[in-house]
Amino acid sequence: MSQTLKSVSRLRRLAAASLVLAAASASAAEDLKVGTVLSFSQVMGVYGNAILDGMNLAIEEAGGQVAGRKIVIVKEDDKNDPKVALQLVRRYIKDDKVNFLVGPVASHVAAAIRDEVHNSKTFLLIANAGNDELTRELCSPYVVRTSFSNWQWNYPMGEYAAANLGKRAAIVASNYVAGKQMGGAFADGFKKGGGTIVDEQWPAMGTADFASVMTKLRGMNDKLDVVWSFIPGSGTVNFINQYAQAKLKPQQVGPQSNADEFFFDALKDSAVGVIGSGQYVQSMNTPRNQAFVAAYKKKYNRLPTAVDVGGYDSMRLIIDAVKRLNGNTSDKKAVRQAMVAAEIDSPRGYFKIDAKDGNVVQNIYITKVVKRQDGSYGHEVLKTADKVRDPDTSCKLNWD
Repeated sequence: MSQTLKSVSRLRRLAAASLVLAAASASAAEDLKVGTVLSFSQVMGVYGNAILDGMNLAIEEAGGQVAGRKIVIVKEDDKNDPKVALQLVRRYIKDDKVNFLVGPVASHVAAAIRDEVHNSKTFLLIANAGNDELTRELCSPYVVRTSFSNWQWNYPMGEYAAANLGKRAAIVASNYVAGKQMGGAFADGFKKGGGTIVDEQWPAMGTADFASVMTKLRGMNDKLDVVWSFIPGSGTVNFINQYAQAKLKPQQVGPQSNADEFFFDALKDSAVGVIGSGQYVQSMNTPRNQAFVAAYKKKYNRLPTAVDVGGYDSMRLIIDAVKRLNGNTSDKKAVRQAMVAAEIDSPRGYFKIDAKDGNVVQNIYITKVVKRQDGSYGHEVLKTADKVRDPDTSCKLNWD
């Protein structure tokens, strides 16, 4: 190669390097925008507000910025409506030019926005919705889940119930995607342990009066050992209280969110004895969790739940990834790799993003609600399933 050609080649390499540096510098100078696809009202409002609280604490702890980029939250209510959520996502991407999305609360909303997220190549961190499909057959390299899959919560509970509580169970769950998936996962685990599902009831989302459900369960009182239930939002309080008032014999089990810090004040002694499964226990006696609980109580004057942790860890994962990339989020594959590589010291315990499907790998705790000597309520850990990962193998990551 002549000296002239060598010089031209060198100039081209320098020019390319300058463009990369310029892009990184420009990216670092811009705000880091995070759009929330969350419900702040109606039946799921309590969860959306909790996720946002968790995100804001993480941002505060980071000093409001990462790698020189100010963190800006773009917030609007998706009203637990798939159509509204889809419109929000499109506006966030087109008009606000967000770098990341966080949410949603509900599984059916998550399914509705999946294609828009994938086609726009915008990263979505699912902070609550457990829709199994989104990290299975509908997985995307742009979708990462920090909360749980519906299988992850409920299959271990099914196994535990069959081994420890009896072999006859009924299922009561709201008739929508999450209810069906969760109930199915519990049933699979329960049957694996030799149990039988005796009855299933699927009340509509938003149901407040469960008299007909209780009447049917009362008629099966001596034919059941366990009733697994999932009634999200405000309906949870009605169901648990009405179950206690009916004085039914079967042991109540379900997601830990059936009876947690959100609802203890409304449930009081009705919550005592309810067995749940989840990825976080507020009363865990670890230095990391104690520090988190203290910070949460100081900022919000309330105790955190698993939903709060979902928002907190989602934001911390974003911050960690952007920090690893020195603020440059233009390379999508690098962003994904940074999130998979991230080391998050989570209040929940073990936390890692599975490279094969984007779902979180974490401990699942089987807990029982207890009333403490001071009159407060909390969860006693009965069993820990370590480093639970979703077993499905249908995810095929496609960047196009």
